[in-house]
Amino acid sequence: MGVYIFTPEDLVRYGSATQEQLEVLKEAILAKKDVLIVGSSRSGKTKLVEALMHFIPDDKKVAVITAYGEFKPFKHHVVVIDTQFDSQPLEKRTAEVISKIKAINPDYVVIDTLHTIDVARVFRELIDDYAFIVTSLALTDDIKSEVKHWLRIDDETFDKFDMVVELKRDWRTGIKGINKIYEVKNGELKLLL
Repeated sequence: MGVYIFTPEDLVRYGSATQEQLEVLKEAILAKKDVLIVGSSRSGKTKLVEALMHFIPDDKKVAVITAYGEFKPFKHHVVVIDTQFDSQPLEKRTAEVISKIKAINPDYVVIDTLHTIDVARVFRELIDDYAFIVTSLALTDDIKSEVKHWLRIDDETFDKFDMVVELKRDWRTGIKGINKIYEVKNGELKLLL
């Protein structure tokens, strides 16, 4: 049995996103904007990334950095760089991932909630060169502080993102989806949808 990869249509069908939200995100992806997807554990971050990757044209290369085989390369232009905790120092693991990204020279870099490398270093070295789609935990409503904590980034790096997508999960019903979409302007989150 194969792994099912969510599509944008699935998100609409299950009430996880509206068509309007997906259109805004599609435009951002096609414009190669840096998109940050935040939410609590099991809020649908990876499923949203899967769906958004359907908007990336097949002639564009995508490097996905993940850990422990959690992301499957479901299209021919997707290259997965899988990392995990091992005996190597964090700095060496991170340097290897950066080297692999540069060797692939992708149009998009996807980082899916990752704590096995120094994500802040990846951003410092590469965010000006590639379009990023990144997921992060956010357990409180203070999104910027949460992202800075979990990704270990500073204000300057956070401010390089163009858009933040906040996901919510209703713990009573289990329904999860896009709660709000923000634009990052002058260090502040401005509500778009």
